[in-house]
Amino acid sequence: MVMEPVPDCDDLIWLFEEEPVYRYAEDEKAAGYEYGWRELWPYTSVTFRTTRCGYEIAMDIEPGYEVVRLRLCAEGGGAGLLDLNLVGVRTVGVERAVGREFLRVDFPDGAPASTLWLRMKPDVAVLWSYGAHSF
Repeated sequence: MVMEPVPDCDDLIWLFEEEPVYRYAEDEKAAGYEYGWRELWPYTSVTFRTTRCGYEIAMDIEPGYEVVRLRLCAEGGGAGLLDLNLVGVRTVGVERAVGREFLRVDFPDGAPASTLWLRMKPDVAVLWSYGAHSF
């Protein structure tokens, strides 16, 4: 299953403030293929990275397989604070509010996990609930 709706790669680039790294770029180049990750979107795997408020944030995303991995660690390769492997993700999006920016990870209706929010500005925070009770 493909994430529905397919995440908007331009919104994700805006949020992370740079192009993602295409995981298989070197392999494809060595094999003689010159595909860019945009040509293969959403059936590809890319990693978005940024640094915010003293934290390095990385998101690996494979929309064609409903997979997202979120990692958060202290800046400069410090201690890992969060490492989530999420499967069955319905979609990923970006939300903007006055002075705030969020990464939104949605799960299918009826899933025990509710929407995961990663606030990226003005500070970094993860907001998520799982099961019948929420925060």
